[in-house]
Amino acid sequence: MWVIVYEFFKAHIEITIFGAITLIQVAPIKINPWSWIAKCIHGLLLGDIDRKLDSISNKVDRLEEQAQEDKALQARKHILRFADELYNGEKHSKEYFDDVLTDDIDNYEKYCESHPSFKNNKTVMSNQLIKDTYAKLMEEHKFL
Repeated sequence: MWVIVYEFFKAHIEITIFGAITLIQVAPIKINPWSWIAKCIHGLLLGDIDRKLDSISNKVDRLEEQAQEDKALQARKHILRFADELYNGEKHSKEYFDDVLTDDIDNYEKYCESHPSFKNNKTVMSNQLIKDTYAKLMEEHKFL
């Protein structure tokens, strides 16, 4: 009987290999040849696509970071321009102050806190001027 089984597996080597791989995968030792074979096939078929997707993902991340930095730079320009206008005695509405305080100053300060390597300290005095002027105008009810 064993001779027949031996001759069968000897004649059909592919069945022998398939059976051995299946037995290895079921064994309590975590050897999973099917997963390894699938990874190899995936690497052969889709390896280049995976590399290109990683490259695209990195480019998107850099673009998002650049967009955040551009937004911070724009906020800084608004802050500096607004402070110059206040310094030159121009009057503004409460809504305009609120917009600069909440949109520009808050967002700029948050960006600077989360990006310590970003060149900062360019709006410190301007921020203070805006906040002091706002407090004075609120106290005196003298907004435009």
